[in-house]
Amino acid sequence: MVVEQTPDYIIRAKTGWATKVAPQIGWYVGYLEKNKNVYFFAVNIDIRKDKDLAARKELMRRCFKDLRLL
Repeated sequence: MVVEQTPDYIIRAKTGWATKVAPQIGWYVGYLEKNKNVYFFAVNIDIRKDKDLAARKELMRRCFKDLRLL
């Protein structure tokens, strides 16, 4: 699914959340297309509070910013 698209890049991704384990596990997997290159990612974190859910996407963005892809 396209989650973000600009003239410079496209991010396609899907979230997930395993709620029947303790701690709960949240993930965010997908890929970034930029300059005819593809960069795959998979983020997996423990979900202890509802606000942790947003951290999945934020972690992905920070990593791509550190790599100077965003």
